[in-house]
Amino acid sequence: METTTVTCEMPAFTSKERENYARQQDKCKFKSPEEEYAWAQSQPKSCSKCLVEKKICDFNGNTSGTDAFDKNGYRLRRPECNECTKLVSRGKSQAKKVAKEMGISYVPPEGTVCANCNKLPSDGNGLVFDHCHEMNIFRGYLCNSCNRSIGVLGDDVHGLIQALNYLNKTKKVKIVQNEDGTIVIL
Repeated sequence: METTTVTCEMPAFTSKERENYARQQDKCKFKSPEEEYAWAQSQPKSCSKCLVEKKICDFNGNTSGTDAFDKNGYRLRRPECNECTKLVSRGKSQAKKVAKEMGISYVPPEGTVCANCNKLPSDGNGLVFDHCHEMNIFRGYLCNSCNRSIGVLGDDVHGLIQALNYLNKTKKVKIVQNEDGTIVIL
């Protein structure tokens, strides 16, 4: 595993970020984002994408949930470093551009269901634009739950097959692949 020793620059914290510390003062370990940032400059964390060990301040805060802090009172952080986050963002922008050229909207059309679970979007589980992170092309609209679940499993077939094999240890169903590439349970 590679290690990097770049010193982080103090960012300008938003009012929303400051509100996290005020709103959850009974839970967070630090009184302000600046105080936590000073601490984070000496703490290591490995990036889930590039696997390089960096300082915690090289990882953005994770704002996907309502709780800003972990059980120990530290600010939740993205699993990938800022550099990898930028690469993913560029890929998403490219996928959005290609989709637009093909007449595919970034926002799912009314009545669209999740391409994975076939459910309509609901409060707190809306549809998102999903794209292949290797080819930077649109794959479909997924509900947030399916999108996050696939992402946690590595966003690739290999990760999903590992999970399938794990579950199939006890269930032992017969799985086959059709000529069109779809996988079904017999």
